[in-house]
Amino acid sequence: MAKKQGNTPVRRLCHLQWQVVIETTTQLANEDPSEHERSLFILQLVQGLYLRISELAATDRWVPQMNHFYLDHENRWWFNTVGKGNKERDIAVSNQILNALKRYRRFLGVTALPSPNESLPLINKTRGKGAIASTRQIRYIVQQCFDAAVARLRKDGEDEQAQSLQSATVHWLRHTGSSDDVKIRPREHVRDDAGHTSSATTDKYIDIERSEHYKTAKKKIV
Repeated sequence: MAKKQGNTPVRRLCHLQWQVVIETTTQLANEDPSEHERSLFILQLVQGLYLRISELAATDRWVPQMNHFYLDHENRWWFNTVGKGNKERDIAVSNQILNALKRYRRFLGVTALPSPNESLPLINKTRGKGAIASTRQIRYIVQQCFDAAVARLRKDGEDEQAQSLQSATVHWLRHTGSSDDVKIRPREHVRDDAGHTSSATTDKYIDIERSEHYKTAKKKIV
């Protein structure tokens, strides 16, 4: 059997798809906060912190809380989570994610940033109290955002992008964030934030050379 040269492309959203998803969901949140502010926050967490869907849902061993965002002694913000293999890790928090946190907390009617002793769930249930525990429900929430973005892409005449987005899953957002950031951040930093066990996994997200490879071939004269 022949061996394929290079890495298999990572399944993720392209720049246009992600922009339409986040812009469409932001508009929905502005129009109907009670229905969509949580949706917007989930999208930003998964893409911006490279979270797995399992890292958003409460389990017997770990309940994601607001105070898992914390400020260290050097005035740096981190997010603490538990991922695969029950491994705990700290993820560096960008200014955009910090702003997303503030926006969502304003919607909830609490202080802009969490205190160390706060026990408010990171992602709350819409009915009843406590943290959301269903990964299926999180997938459904994200799928609603994707569906709205698909409709907008079709309206704008971007049928190919819409068709591709119809196949997307929540996990594509994690890949999207990692792939975009590994172009501008050291791969070791992306590796640690994403919770990859080795740099070899992170290397799969590096497609700068692939992009340049295509650019140099696109205008070849035969």
